[in-house]
Amino acid sequence: MNQEGGERVKENITAMYARKNFGRLLDKTALLGTTHIIERAGRPMAALVSINDMRVNESSAADMQNALEKLIKKIKGDKSKKLKKAIAEARAVAAQL
Repeated sequence: MNQEGGERVKENITAMYARKNFGRLLDKTALLGTTHIIERAGRPMAALVSINDMRVNESSAADMQNALEKLIKKIKGDKSKKLKKAIAEARAVAAQL
């Protein structure tokens, strides 16, 4: 959600447009909560997000990591190969956040 409580807006823009309009994009991101996906040659390369959204994402990733670690401790004695594989996959996903 943006700072006004509405739906989050995402806009795809080119790297050249971002370079030429950085101040305007920064204002729009900070004040309206708009996320800008910056593309080069049609491929997403980076995102310009508000500091609030970044903090929320960091907090969510840390919460997920903590929950995963607690779950691992609870089921540590289980010898299931499927379970161990699922834990390894979950850790890999959490590490990317």
